[in-house]
Amino acid sequence: MKKILAYFTASVLALASLPYSAGAAEFDPFPPGDVDRDTVITGHDAAMVSRYILRGDNRLTDKQLKQADINRDGVVDQTDADLIHQQALENGYRLGDADLDGDADTDDTLEVLAEHAKTAAILNGYVVSGHLSKLQINLADMTGFPYLNASLDTAMNIFLYSCYRAAGRNFDIPAGEYDVFRNADGQRCYYFDEHDSIYHENS
Repeated sequence: MKKILAYFTASVLALASLPYSAGAAEFDPFPPGDVDRDTVITGHDAAMVSRYILRGDNRLTDKQLKQADINRDGVVDQTDADLIHQQALENGYRLGDADLDGDADTDDTLEVLAEHAKTAAILNGYVVSGHLSKLQINLADMTGFPYLNASLDTAMNIFLYSCYRAAGRNFDIPAGEYDVFRNADGQRCYYFDEHDSIYHENS
């Protein structure tokens, strides 16, 4: 018994003396592609990556860049944005769909406005309930920035997008490619920003 115990102790000490590998010990609970780190891949993740690639004005952290490289080839590029967008559609989480009914429309605008009103009420000392989840607020942001609030600008972006769609504008994208836009330079992208849109430039 003493020999077995001595052997076991020696084995543990030998393992403890091995070099520490930081990469092997690091564990990230968020799946590849979950750039906003809300535990699920959505249209907002694709929007953030697309904006980072085309504009670079939404600075991503090292952790976010690691999540953005969904194909693990060492670079964050259009391929990653395309893969994340496809996964988001398969998951059923569309950009702008704050009420999670499968579409971005004026109902989502009202949902975000209601959330904004609740935030204002809290700041004024009122007790309110029924807040949007982090996932819903992320989806509400169509611009591709990592905003975690429901602002009037957020609501207006959804409203403008729904108005463009109602007017029959397809964002210069072939039929069937839902949730794909063009920025002011005419580049294909997965974010919608009224100030960086072909329709803002042409209006």
